[in-house]
Amino acid sequence: MFLNVQNPNALNAATLALAGAYRLFVPIPGTAFATSPGKAIHLGHIRAPAETTNITKKKIDSTVYGAAVTILDITTKIEESGTFETASANDLLIRSLWAGSKPTAGSSGAVVFQPSHVYNLNDLVTPTVANGHYYKVTTAGTSGSTEPTWPTTASGTVVSGTVTFTEQGSTTGTTVIANTHASINGMLIDVYLSAITGGNSEIFVAPSASLNGDGYGAGRDGTNETLLKFAYTLLAPSGYVLPTAAGSLGTQTLNGGFNILNVTPGTEDTLINAIVTGFAP
Repeated sequence: MFLNVQNPNALNAATLALAGAYRLFVPIPGTAFATSPGKAIHLGHIRAPAETTNITKKKIDSTVYGAAVTILDITTKIEESGTFETASANDLLIRSLWAGSKPTAGSSGAVVFQPSHVYNLNDLVTPTVANGHYYKVTTAGTSGSTEPTWPTTASGTVVSGTVTFTEQGSTTGTTVIANTHASINGMLIDVYLSAITGGNSEIFVAPSASLNGDGYGAGRDGTNETLLKFAYTLLAPSGYVLPTAAGSLGTQTLNGGFNILNVTPGTEDTLINAIVTGFAP
């Protein structure tokens, strides 16, 4: 089960295994939502997926025999678009992705600490076990392999690997996220776990996709929590080479992406890591 993710609040492995399918999104490196190299935003189990295939055709006519007659129908573009819902609405990174902008107030931009992670200056984190405080990166670098002991005194500092974290205050307070619903471009990955015990898995990879929030899904009843609805469009990549670990097809510019079949259960993580690490549009 792919758990090497930016946001640890995504649905847990047991739930995902029962659900049978989950979705990952890898923002283009260097953009606002990009995580460190080799990381993906785990959207958790998706429900109510709907896909539409839009085919653009060009008619070639001939008037050799007088009246215009269509002699050829050429497909010039095949584009897929669709919507889906995610139940991981309590995850701040997913809510921000849905809104199209990151939090702008208080501790709301903080994400849970990750070991051996590349942190940039001014990144905000919280401990894996909440202690009521959040911390800012005041010296950029790569965190250590284990979590540090977090100071709870005002402006207290701690070093993890080559990163210095400084206490910023209480995590209690409001969170403000502007709903711009901007489109975010990146790679979309679906993992379908076999419904047959002992069967193999399937991984779908769309090297270039546009993702944006599309309103609330069903379930605003206090029991199922708020389901967030996303819309997406698969785009034609400028030239993507599927890693040899997946069976390279050479440079491809297809809108529809790739279906990788017959993936041995338990090897999904290794294959996805190779795909994500090689993502460089």
